[in-house]
Amino acid sequence: MIESFDTLLKQYEEGRLTRRQLLGALAALAVPAAAGAQGSAVRARSLHHVNVGVANLDRSEQFYRDLLGLPPRRYIVGDAYALDFPDGGLISLCPVEGGNCSLTAGSAVAGEIDHFGVGIENFDAERVAGALEEAGFEEVRQAGPTSVLVPDPDGLIVQLSAVTERFEGTPPDRGC
Repeated sequence: MIESFDTLLKQYEEGRLTRRQLLGALAALAVPAAAGAQGSAVRARSLHHVNVGVANLDRSEQFYRDLLGLPPRRYIVGDAYALDFPDGGLISLCPVEGGNCSLTAGSAVAGEIDHFGVGIENFDAERVAGALEEAGFEEVRQAGPTSVLVPDPDGLIVQLSAVTERFEGTPPDRGC
C-alpha cells in the first residue's frame, strides 16, 4: 500500500492529479481494507479490464484513443485487442465479426460489455475458486490457471485474475 501512496504523491507532484483527485484516491485506498474486513471470499484490488463487443475494431480504437488519450491497441488473446490505461487496467475490444473473445455463450454483441475483470490480491485460481464455492457462489469455473469466472445475478461474467495479469499472446495467423 505504501507504493500506492508514493505513486499518488508522485503523480500529484508532477501535476498529473489535482488536489481533489489526490484526496479522493487516498480515501479510496482506505476503503478496501474496511470492505475486506467484512468477510468477503476474495479481496479485489483493481478493475483490471472491461471487454466490449465492437462492430468495427478500427473505428472503436480511434474513438477510445481520441476520447481518453490512450496509446495504440495491442493484441492480447483470441481476437481481442487492449487499449491500456497508463496506471493499469485496460479496455478490451472484442470484434463481433469472427470474434472469439467473448466469455458468454456465442459471440460478442456490439456495444455491450461481455464481461469485466477484477484484479485479486494474492491470486491463485484453485484457492479463489474454492473460496468462492465455499462462500456459496454458484457456477464458479476456472479458466485455466489465470482466471476464475463467476456470473453475477443477471448473468454478467466477472473474471477474477491476478492484479498484474497481462493476457498477452501471439496474433492468430489469418492467412490470405
